Amino acid sequence: MANIYLPYLKFFKDPLLIKAELIYALQESRDRCLHQSTKFLSELMMTLKNIPPYFEFENENNEFIRFELEPAFTNLEDYLVYFKARAYYDLEDYPSCAHIAKYTNNSKSMFLHYMARYLSMHNECIYERTNLFDSFKPINMRAYMELLDELLILNVYGSEDDSDEESEDEPQLQEASDLNTVNRKHSIQEVDSTPKGRRCSRRPRSLRIEKATTTTLGKKTKMTKRNNTAKKVKVTALAAQSENSMSSGDHKDVRIKREDPYLLWLTAVMLKRIDRCDEAVDILVRAIQIQPCYWGAWIELSTLVKDLHMLDALNVRLNESKEHHWMHLLFIAHMYVDFQITDRALNIYNDIWKMGHTVFQDWPYMQAQLAIAHHNKREIATAIVSFKTVMEMDPFRIDNLDLLSNLMYVCTSPDELVVLSKYVASIDRYRQETLCVLGNMYSLKCDHAKSVLYFKKAVRINPFNVTAWTLLGHEYIEMKNSYAAIISYRQALKINIRDYRAWYGLGQIYELVKLPNYALFYFTHARDLRPRDYRMLVSLGDMFDRADRIFESMACFYKALFYDTDGTIMLKLAKCIIFI
Repeated sequence: MANIYLPYLKFFKDPLLIKAELIYALQESRDRCLHQSTKFLSELMMTLKNIPPYFEFENENNEFIRFELEPAFTNLEDYLVYFKARAYYDLEDYPSCAHIAKYTNNSKSMFLHYMARYLSMHNECIYERTNLFDSFKPINMRAYMELLDELLILNVYGSEDDSDEESEDEPQLQEASDLNTVNRKHSIQEVDSTPKGRRCSRRPRSLRIEKATTTTLGKKTKMTKRNNTAKKVKVTALAAQSENSMSSGDHKDVRIKREDPYLLWLTAVMLKRIDRCDEAVDILVRAIQIQPCYWGAWIELSTLVKDLHMLDALNVRLNESKEHHWMHLLFIAHMYVDFQITDRALNIYNDIWKMGHTVFQDWPYMQAQLAIAHHNKREIATAIVSFKTVMEMDPFRIDNLDLLSNLMYVCTSPDELVVLSKYVASIDRYRQETLCVLGNMYSLKCDHAKSVLYFKKAVRINPFNVTAWTLLGHEYIEMKNSYAAIISYRQALKINIRDYRAWYGLGQIYELVKLPNYALFYFTHARDLRPRDYRMLVSLGDMFDRADRIFESMACFYKALFYDTDGTIMLKLAKCIIFI
């Protein structure tokens, strides 16, 4: 395992370059009010506080690493617009923020403009949901698609200004052929309205080409409609020609489009909401290649990975440049935890601890990931110790403590669960993790109505909380409300199709309503996700038994026999042998 990930681990041995990248990535996330990414990077920065550099970093000797400082505001008006827009954004006055930053060309202000418009629609979708089980689709789909089209034109199909150069009635193929003819004779010079910002690029220095910035503040850009397919052909041809020009060594006058990774991420998020997942994956890969330190793009990409084959293909695409960025290794380990391949994830984290710098042993995120991996392996004692270690590292960090409450619930230790619930409630009573902990506490006390109330509050705060939806389904099963439980589990599967608990819960419901064929379908999916969990094997064996498929039932019981502690599986196996 260590040999496979050795190209990644070299960065963890000497975290100087990691911290150098974090200095600039942290400032980018903070200036764009990306709070979750800022929190993640800040936590890692605190871990590396005794590692140089402390403020800035110059690395002229390494060909593949160079940090480009974003130029200051070109004029006072840009400066004032950004800070006024950010003030409205911090106050969650998103319409005012979008209006203030409407015509700016500064990268930070432009991102706040589009992000404010998206969050305004997102909040409308959440607040207008009268039924908890309504769809997550945007309410005003027309405005949503208009915003998405603007982002696609800006980030994917080309800038809006270049559409005036060509006629709308010109055929697509003729446009592509004419463009190729011109490009063979002349170098490409493209004036682009895409914001120019500081980038933390790991591409070879010869491939990074500076471009003069332009400001169009107070002047509305003319919008023209064009065929998106034609724009795709044009942008592809431009990229190919620029690559050929750079490979030939003549790249003094070449001007290529510099993309904003954060706007690419926002575009992918919006595409995902309307189930255009393949396009979202491509755009996220581009965003990561530009700014690999943006953890939000990695997390969004992880929600779009459907199986291990897709993960392998993504790893190949991300390693085309042979750079093996250190953030990519954290993404691989995160995906292994999600796919319940906990042994591989534990090997990666342990290799970082053993072969990397000792400071990473004090990183709360990594300790929390270890705790989650042990939780998935049902190593309850080890997982509880790991979670308590995280609480000692950062007493006010309540992320993932809902999983700790699940372990305490399984151990039927009400005293410890009550102590944990009081602890997290004293920090923040209205966090979604706190609400899940309180729901587990009332569930252990058999007060299922109050438990359902807290889980409902959690999913209202965050409709994409898979754990809260799954726990809500468990409570509805306890209350004998099969219909609500089925909807809760299916909502969880809409968000994360890899959640084995939702598949297993649906199997239990259909088993209770005496529909064994349906239960067999859901138990099979749960078994595929957790092939070494004896609970899945026993439940699947019981369903095969009810369907008179004795040999399949015996195969499941034989696999589960390794985990038999009280002889119940042996008894089931004996009954199957009698009926043969």
